[in-house]
Amino acid sequence: MSPKELEEFMKRVPQDDVWLREHYPAPRYRLTDALRMHRELAAPEMQDNMAGLVYTELELDMSRKKKVSICLL
Repeated sequence: MSPKELEEFMKRVPQDDVWLREHYPAPRYRLTDALRMHRELAAPEMQDNMAGLVYTELELDMSRKKKVSICLL
């Protein structure tokens, strides 16, 4: 599979209820949504693990709309 074909394949969104996780990108959530889902899962009615840790990988968008000139002295 060429790199372009692989990139197109990875962009696909699963259409079925059952799919191989390793062949699709991981779902992305806003931080607030991910924490809300974690709290729901860690609630005493579910896992009862309110002291559980949250691991995350963040992608920061450092781009700017306006070009800024920087003056170094």
